[in-house]
Amino acid sequence: MNYTIAQDSRIGGRAINQDRVAWLATDDAVLMVVADGMGGHLQGEVAAQMAVDTVTERFRAEAQPRLADPADFLVATLRQAHETIVRYAAECRIPPHAAPRTTCIACVVQDGQASWAHAGDSRLYLIHNQPQGPARVAHTRDHSIVQRMIDEGSLSHAEAASHPMRHRVFSCLGGDVTPHIDVSRTVPLRDGDLIALCTDGAWAPLGEALVSELGRAPVNTTVPHLLDAAERAAGPTADNLTLIAMRWQAPVAVAEPPPPQSFCDTFIGESPLTDMEIERAIAEIRRRLPQTPNGA
Repeated sequence: MNYTIAQDSRIGGRAINQDRVAWLATDDAVLMVVADGMGGHLQGEVAAQMAVDTVTERFRAEAQPRLADPADFLVATLRQAHETIVRYAAECRIPPHAAPRTTCIACVVQDGQASWAHAGDSRLYLIHNQPQGPARVAHTRDHSIVQRMIDEGSLSHAEAASHPMRHRVFSCLGGDVTPHIDVSRTVPLRDGDLIALCTDGAWAPLGEALVSELGRAPVNTTVPHLLDAAERAAGPTADNLTLIAMRWQAPVAVAEPPPPQSFCDTFIGESPLTDMEIERAIAEIRRRLPQTPNGA
């Protein structure tokens, strides 16, 4: 596999950084995960760390060196992370209304294909190159109150950007409600495709500018520059900001010669071959064999 990954996380204008980010790789698979501990609940940073730890530890255990089914892995692991956070809250006797919670999004790339799953409003963006025409851009659908209102037609995207409930989510890991986890279909990647995972502190201040800037430069320079821009746009009350991005490079296709005529096609016939036909066949076989230096 050939790819480039860069990540960055900032505290913004908050007292602590409740975001967490990680990535791991084997020879056959890459995992990226982002979690955003939810404000208004106790120990959001603990929930986010538990989510990332659960996902990465299970990846280490199961990717040997590949996952049997990336989509199944992602859903099962996010559910396990939820249960781990719930158990922690119970052991610490934290009331359900204040229990630690976190959004989470995780992505696996294996066999040149990407799969992802999420709960909450941390996003994955896919900038998908096309042979002709502009790149196709897609992002995950937020599990948020304002997204529901947009879907219902009662709120525009412009109104959602400043809506007082724009940070309220209806699905997360932790708490007393079973999370709604969305899992993607498997998406084949093309050379130059870009995958980015980020918290709402990164995507909300930038809007469409996030997508347009992601493809402009190598990810190791784009990622910190985008977080700089998001932090400036959000001002002194900026939320925690986290972004991880991967640029995929497809293996170079090696031109192969046309397949040789099969021996069966050459030698099988309804009548015996003549000596001349046999000599021709032998000469053809020799012609197709790699040439070696004398004495080799």
